Amino acid sequence: MAAKKLAFAFCALGFLQTSFAGFERFWIFSKDADTQVAETWETLSDSEQRALIQRYQSLKELPEAQSTTLQQRMDWFTQLPEQEKQKMRETWQKMSSQERRELGLRMQKATPEERPLIREEYISKYFPQTTTIH
Repeated sequence: MAAKKLAFAFCALGFLQTSFAGFERFWIFSKDADTQVAETWETLSDSEQRALIQRYQSLKELPEAQSTTLQQRMDWFTQLPEQEKQKMRETWQKMSSQERRELGLRMQKATPEERPLIREEYISKYFPQTTTIH
């Protein structure tokens, strides 16, 4: 009988020591995290949302050298025709991280005349030309 009481006491203490923070995620009827985030975002006022966005952007600030390089890449990309932009987006999504790094290095070292050729090389690798007969 004493062993049962002792076991019960240990179980009770163990249960009481358990943190209930986040316990709702184990409850079958609780909302998923995405829904909770969306609801939380919607409860914020416009000024609170702007402040949160600004805070996030300030945390993600890039050093000046990286910022300049990024701006140059963005300028180059925005000058492409819309169809070429879409091809580059799809190609980028299909590339591995290693290939993305290699492409970035090649594009940095390339002259403006070589860049379209490099871009075409990667696009043709992931989107082989298909011939259609009309």
